[in-house]
Amino acid sequence: MNWREKLEKFLNDFKYKDDVIGVLACGSYITGKPTSHSDLDVHIILKKDCDYRLRTTKFVDGLLIECFVNPADQIRKYMQEDYNEIQQSSMNQFATGVIVRDDLGEVAKLKEEAKALLAKKFCDVDNSVSELTKYAIWDMLDDLEDAYKEKKSDFDFIYYNNLNYLLSSVLKLYKYPYGKKVILGALTNPALYKQKYSLPKFEDEDVGKLIIQSITAKSKKKRLNAFRDLANLFWNRTGGFEINTFEFKSATEI
Repeated sequence: MNWREKLEKFLNDFKYKDDVIGVLACGSYITGKPTSHSDLDVHIILKKDCDYRLRTTKFVDGLLIECFVNPADQIRKYMQEDYNEIQQSSMNQFATGVIVRDDLGEVAKLKEEAKALLAKKFCDVDNSVSELTKYAIWDMLDDLEDAYKEKKSDFDFIYYNNLNYLLSSVLKLYKYPYGKKVILGALTNPALYKQKYSLPKFEDEDVGKLIIQSITAKSKKKRLNAFRDLANLFWNRTGGFEINTFEFKSATEI
C-alpha cells in the first residue's frame, strides 16, 4: 500500500470529513528521500464557514500521517506571517505539495499564492536590528568566552543554544530563511535543498563557510572563534556596537 492509498484510508475515517473541500500532501514523501522517521504531512482545507482548526496525527498501516486542518483564509494568514518573519515553511509546503483533492479550486489558489510569496524573496520585509539584539549577542559571546576560559563542562550546551540565536540574527540580515534543521544542508547541498525546501543558494560564500564551521567545528576553540567572527560580522553590518555606550530605552508596559 503506497502513501496515497494510506491517505485515502485516513480521509475515509476522518471525523470532520463533511467539512473538507481540499487536501494537499507535502513533505519528504512528495519532494523525495523520505527516511524511516519521515511522516506524511497533509493539509486539509475546510469550508469557508468553518470556525475551527485542528492538528491531528494517526498511524495508518505503519505510516504516520500528520494533518494540519484549517480553512483557506487561515492558511493565508499563516503564509503571510511566515513571510513577514522571513520564514517560508508554510509557503514551501503548498508550493511543492501535491493536490489530492480540490472541490472548489481553493488548494490550487493557495499553491499559486505560495509560489508568488516565495518569488518575492522577502524584498519588502523589514530586517532592521535593534540595539537590544546587538547587546544580546555581545552577552552571549561574553558568556562563551567565560565558559571557555574557565573550562566549564556546560560549554557545548551554552554554545549551541547561543549559536542558534546568532545564526537566526545573521541570516535575517541577508533575508535568508533560517531553520536549524536545514541550514547546514542548504549550505552544503544547495541543489537538493532548493528542490525540497525552496531554499535559494546562499550567495555570500565566505559567510557561508563561516556558518558551516560554526556548526561543524570539532574543537571548542574553533567553535568560539567562529562565533566571535560571526558576531563581529553581525555588528559590522548593523552599524557597529560598543558595550561601553550601550543604551536601550523603551516605554513601560504597566
